[in-house]
Amino acid sequence: MAQTPDITPLLRLLEEARQAGRLTQAVAGARALSQLQPENLKARVVLARALFNAGLWQEAWEAYEVRFALMPEHFVKVMRRGPTGPEPIPFWRGGAWPKALLVMGEQGLGDTIQFARFLPMLRDRGVRVHAVLDARVHKLLAPLMEGIDLHASGTSGRVQGVTSWLPLLNLPRALGLLPQEHQGPIPYLSADLERVARWRARIGTHGFRIGIVWQGNPKAPVDRNRSVPLSVFAPIAALPGVRLFALQKGPGEEAQAPFALDRLGQEMDNTADWFLDTAAAITALDLVVTVDTAVLHLAGALGRPALMLTHGRHADWRWQPARDDTIWYPSVRLVRCPDGGADWQAAAARAASLIRSGNLPAAA
Repeated sequence: MAQTPDITPLLRLLEEARQAGRLTQAVAGARALSQLQPENLKARVVLARALFNAGLWQEAWEAYEVRFALMPEHFVKVMRRGPTGPEPIPFWRGGAWPKALLVMGEQGLGDTIQFARFLPMLRDRGVRVHAVLDARVHKLLAPLMEGIDLHASGTSGRVQGVTSWLPLLNLPRALGLLPQEHQGPIPYLSADLERVARWRARIGTHGFRIGIVWQGNPKAPVDRNRSVPLSVFAPIAALPGVRLFALQKGPGEEAQAPFALDRLGQEMDNTADWFLDTAAAITALDLVVTVDTAVLHLAGALGRPALMLTHGRHADWRWQPARDDTIWYPSVRLVRCPDGGADWQAAAARAASLIRSGNLPAAA
């Protein structure tokens, strides 16, 4: 039996081409290698990244289904009662819209906040939407959920009348959206006004008030290229009149700061409902500066000004290369480490320069 050739060196070259902006080369090569070895997960990952970077999003969404094989722990089996016992319910793959559709949340809470915006679009197509999402964000997402049946993930249950389903991140492809249509109405989330008033009283009105987040989920594979030491924010802390507030909660919250920092984490979101206090605090602040975490998506969904510090080369697929804006949130600006590297101090210094000059994104 002939051995399967090792295409790892070729994949490495294609990744280098993608990171260097040679996207036509990266896409063509990744397509060829994925066809040569369709079972090779690395080839499929390289193809998905190249397609997203090249703006070929409809094809990219299809390629991105490689995530089901890479992260099987994030995907449950959706079953129904068949004539001989339980049988899987199929994905909806297009055609006439079904009368009812089950949408299953996936991956992290930031993904849920980002992609929940598409659920009303599905409802507006005349589909009865059953959304199974993490119960911790049900109250946060309530402004989107009119006419949508919301269920808690992590528990078993039955939904009547459903013959097909979709993972949450499949919605843009299912809806046939072009990249410029991914944004939708902004803001699509809002903070409770009484809660905002309480947090405004807690934070105060003097100075230029900035909320910061430096650590994502350390268990996530992408974390090595997104989380930073708290000390990285020193250039921002040194700006005259700036007051820093830690929105960090959970891992990283214990980090010691070499500058003045008002820590809000212990006071925020201490019930079963997450991000309600965080949303109110963000609304009471002038700016958020964060790495790529759920707080970034929350600030964007609220239409609040935010700067995201990001690796110069290894940014997530959803942040298009060589640009500082994003198709997802008009109030978010990306601040990349220079020269394609991981000089987070330089990125923070650039963020400090933007703050000093007032060259910041506007609230939506």
